[in-house]
Amino acid sequence: MKLLIISSQYPPRWSPESAHTLLLCEQLAARGVQVDLLTSELLPGFPPPKGFRLHPRMKSWGWHQFPSLLFSIRGLQPDAVLLIYIDWIYGGHPMVTFAPAVLRWLQPRTPFVTQFENISGLTGMIPPNRKRHRLFRRFISQVVGPRGLHPTYGSLLRDSNHIIALSERHLEALEQARPGVSAKSTVIPAPPSMRVAAEGKDGSSRRRGRAMLGASEQEILLAYFGYIYWMKDMETLLTAFGNLSCNVRLVIIGASDDKYLHKLYKVSRDAGGVERVTWVGHCEDEIASLYLHAADICVLPFTDGVRLSNSSFAVAASHGIPIVTTRGETLEAPFLDGENVKLYPPKDPTALASAITELISSQEMRRRLAAGANKLAKNYFSWERVIDSTLNVLQGTVAKQ
Repeated sequence: MKLLIISSQYPPRWSPESAHTLLLCEQLAARGVQVDLLTSELLPGFPPPKGFRLHPRMKSWGWHQFPSLLFSIRGLQPDAVLLIYIDWIYGGHPMVTFAPAVLRWLQPRTPFVTQFENISGLTGMIPPNRKRHRLFRRFISQVVGPRGLHPTYGSLLRDSNHIIALSERHLEALEQARPGVSAKSTVIPAPPSMRVAAEGKDGSSRRRGRAMLGASEQEILLAYFGYIYWMKDMETLLTAFGNLSCNVRLVIIGASDDKYLHKLYKVSRDAGGVERVTWVGHCEDEIASLYLHAADICVLPFTDGVRLSNSSFAVAASHGIPIVTTRGETLEAPFLDGENVKLYPPKDPTALASAITELISSQEMRRRLAAGANKLAKNYFSWERVIDSTLNVLQGTVAKQ
C-alpha cells in the first residue's frame, strides 16, 4: 500500500501530534507500507526519516497553500490519504478541512481517512476570519457543495471515507456534530507518544532514574508526564502535593510556556513542599523513560477525566506504574477503579492527596494497580494493536473503492 500521511507536526516541534506522527510513520513503514509524510517546512534538528519519505513542502496551512496540498496528493498518487487532525496544529485554519471534498472531486478513487487527535475547540483558538478568508471559504463551499458542511470540521465528517477517533467520548462528540458518522468510524486508542525503554529484571532502569533525580529508595517518588497546559490541572496536583509527608518527592516531566510555568511555580510555593518538586522539562525519550521507571506512582490530573485518547496515560501504563487520575462525567469501560487505575474527582486536591496517601500506605495495592496498568497497555495501547487496527481501517477503505 502507498499511504500519504498529512500532518503539520514533525519533530523537533513539541506536541503529542508530532511524536504520534513520527512513530506512526515508522511503525507503518516497518509493516511494509510505503509511507510518504507531507508536513510543514522543517525546523533545525529534525530527525531523518526511518523507512518513510519526508515531504516538508507546506510553508503554511492557509488558503494560498491549498494548491500545494492538492498537487502534492496528485503527484504522489497514494492508494489512500490519512490526515492527522486537530485544529490548533493547523493554526485553526479551515483549509485542510476541505481537502477530502476537493479530493473526492479530483480523485474519486483515492480514499481519505481522517484521524481526530482530539475534539476541536479545546484550545479556544479563533480561526482566521478576515474578509478574504470568508470569501474563499464561501467560494470553496459552493464548489464542493455547502450542504452538510460543518462550521469547524468543514468537509471532514461529510466527505472522509472513514473516521478514526481516539476515544469513545470523541466519537460521541463527532456523532453529535454529524449524526450517522459513527457508521464509518473506528475507535483506536492513543498509543504511547514516546519510545519506552525496557526495564530489566534487575531493576537497573529504576536505579538509574532515581540516581539521576537524587532520590533514595526510602523516598516515595511521584511522577507527572505530559505536556503542561490548563486542561492537565497541575494546580490541583501541586496543591495536593503540599499536603503530603516530607518523604514524598515529585518529578514533573513535560514542557509548557514560560507564563504558565511561572504561575505553577507560585502555586507550588504557596502550597508548600516546593523543595521536593523537580521540574525536568521536555526530555529525550530515553531520559523520560528512565524517570518513569524510577517512579513509584504516576499522577495525571486531567480536568475532564481520563480517556483512551490520553497518550500520556498510555506512556505511564506502558511503564507498568500505578496511576492515579480523574474520573470524568463518563468513564470508558477499560478503566477499572482499584484494578488498573486509582480514580478521584477532578479539581479536588483533598481527594487527590487522600488517593496518593492510600497508595503510599499499601504496597499490595500499588502492585495490583501496576499489574493492571501493564495489562491495560498491552490490550489497548500497544503500538502493535494500534497498527493492526489502523491497517484494518486503511485496507478496508481501499478495498471499498
